[in-house]
Amino acid sequence: MKIIKEMEHSINLEIKINELELELIRAKVEKVVIEAYEKGIEDCRECMKFELSLPSNLKKEHLAQIFQCELSTVEKIIRMDGFPKCHAVAARYPRAKVMEWINKNTLYMNERLGVYVAK
Repeated sequence: MKIIKEMEHSINLEIKINELELELIRAKVEKVVIEAYEKGIEDCRECMKFELSLPSNLKKEHLAQIFQCELSTVEKIIRMDGFPKCHAVAARYPRAKVMEWINKNTLYMNERLGVYVAK
């Protein structure tokens, strides 16, 4: 009988240890997820800070800054089908629509023009 009780006690201890190990793993995973989330929020704020620092109607110089390219490449980009233009003012490009266009056309620009814009 004593041996059975010792085995039960040993099994209970193993179960407790396994439960503690699982809880420790869960806590570590939770910490990593929270850190990744906070880093994502920080990165998004940085990205938005740059975007919102630009005027609502962009000039070609702003586009060169966004695309990190020369004005000659900007000329090619603004001639691409569907690139948003401001119809009220010549040579101006609506910031919000430009950013939306970039998100939809980044892969195409990378392949066709060698302009590499991170999403």
